[in-house]
Amino acid sequence: MLSWLFGKKDQATRAEDSVWMSNASRLRGIRREVERLSGAKRSVVVVALTLTAFDDLARELTPHAPSLCRDLFGLDTLRSQITRPGSVTVALANILSADVKPTTSVPVDFIICGRNDIQAADELLLRFAYLVGPTAIITFHLSLDDAFLSGYIGTIKPLLAKLGLSEDEAISNPMVTRAIANAQSKKAS
Repeated sequence: MLSWLFGKKDQATRAEDSVWMSNASRLRGIRREVERLSGAKRSVVVVALTLTAFDDLARELTPHAPSLCRDLFGLDTLRSQITRPGSVTVALANILSADVKPTTSVPVDFIICGRNDIQAADELLLRFAYLVGPTAIITFHLSLDDAFLSGYIGTIKPLLAKLGLSEDEAISNPMVTRAIANAQSKKAS
């Protein structure tokens, strides 16, 4: 009953969204995050929402020799990869299914490149990560170049530049995560 207040102890952790100035800076930021996490012997699953994003991520993460899971046949590969400490996998979002329970005791980080227009689609990704259990962490990485944010950013890029925010520095704050969820709710209604 109070799980909404205190969280569920056997469920993955949902980290705050990270918003980058551009798609290129997001890719570099994801690459740095993958380097840090895989070096710490965490399994990393980078999730792309589109084929274009999948190809960009695969190219950016080439030095890590990621397993590429772009179809249902790749789901078995994904299941075996998340059990390996330090492994890196790039997967298309549409292959992640809550019908399949991935099991691992290895800490797993899900880095999701982008956000869907509606929350329900993102909830499917969260449910898959929640099945992994309490060792999983989920983070959405957005870019001010994303079509989803285009109607909401207005003059924010020049303002952030005036404030001295570096191109390779992400904005990550609970208020930003709530604002993105509110934007999704408005699009859904």
